[in-house]
Amino acid sequence: MCFRPAAASMTNKCTKCGAEAPLDVTTCPECGAELPKVPTMPGMPGAPGMPAAPGAPSAPGAPAAPGAPAAPGAPKAPGAN
Repeated sequence: MCFRPAAASMTNKCTKCGAEAPLDVTTCPECGAELPKVPTMPGMPGAPGMPAAPGAPSAPGAPAAPGAPAAPGAPKAPGAN
């Protein structure tokens, strides 16, 4: 099976007018609106409208130490069952 990642755009899209702009500019060359800091990729965790990436699972704890042995019972009197 072959895996081919989704194509990544090397431009940023203005949320106001839809114009494409290079990633290194902070304002839209068409309308002057401030461009988003990070270009959004559909389906990418953390992108607007998508759930956040899951956190790493925590490491399992150490097993509990065995308990101390029980104390021996009192001796029985001779002839007692």
